[in-house]
Amino acid sequence: MNNKVFNLNFFLVSLSIFIIDFSSKFFLLYSFNLESKGRLYVTPFMDFIMVYNPGISYGIFGGGGEIQRWILVVLSGLIISYLIYWIKNSNSQLVSFSLCLIIGGALGNVIDRILYGKVIDFISLHVFDYYWYVFNIADIAIVFGGLFILIYSLKDSYRNS
Repeated sequence: MNNKVFNLNFFLVSLSIFIIDFSSKFFLLYSFNLESKGRLYVTPFMDFIMVYNPGISYGIFGGGGEIQRWILVVLSGLIISYLIYWIKNSNSQLVSFSLCLIIGGALGNVIDRILYGKVIDFISLHVFDYYWYVFNIADIAIVFGGLFILIYSLKDSYRNS
């Protein structure tokens, strides 16, 4: 495969994830105004509700204020830079694709931190009255990217044993 096409295709994956994430948040914030509507029941197991997360996963480190906000922005930038480096040195299309999912999601969440000071989450899954944490499209991409890398690593380690 032509290396430029390979890189362009994976760049488009990251860009697409970012655009879908940003657009969904923008729509729910400004056009639909989800925050004023409260909880919106979408299906028996999924609701939309506006949550602002100042921390990282599950709201961890949520009380650090502006200094923490910018530390997380810089840290995210460094991680994204490393992931791009990893893609450039990867021989696996699955790993490269997975990293692009993570990059697209990370860009979506870091832009939230820059624009709003917090990450915007809105998808809430539940079974009856048991609710998981609230997340967004960027988080879905990051989780699937991580799962694909884990699968590749397990498959690779099984093949080498």
